Amino acid sequence: MRAMKTVLLSFTLLLLLVACQKEGPSPSASPPPPPTGQSQETPAATACQTDADCVASCARASECCDQLCPPCEQVFNRDGLAALMSWRGEHCAAVSCPMAKCIAPKEDSVAHCTAGQCTLSKVPAATP
Repeated sequence: MRAMKTVLLSFTLLLLLVACQKEGPSPSASPPPPPTGQSQETPAATACQTDADCVASCARASECCDQLCPPCEQVFNRDGLAALMSWRGEHCAAVSCPMAKCIAPKEDSVAHCTAGQCTLSKVPAATP
């Protein structure tokens, strides 16, 4: 009789734990895209006048998680990157991004302003 009570109690506790389990958003769920003019694909996010207006970043437009390993392959103007970071702050708090162990990159990304648009070039990585 005692063994049956123990089994029944264990089963009840298990049901309670399953019922109370909270689930966050699924890893495949993505937040809404940033407003128009704030994504890497739009010219406004890459418009520039000088090289100082541009920045290479591992942040990916319309996504909460950065590119996993350098060299970074995205380019933004400073305002476009700031808008993306603001959007992430509002929409990505519940997202868990993957982490990776990366080897040291053989190249670095350098942002330039070319014909009014931020562009990216690769240069050999500086050795430590």
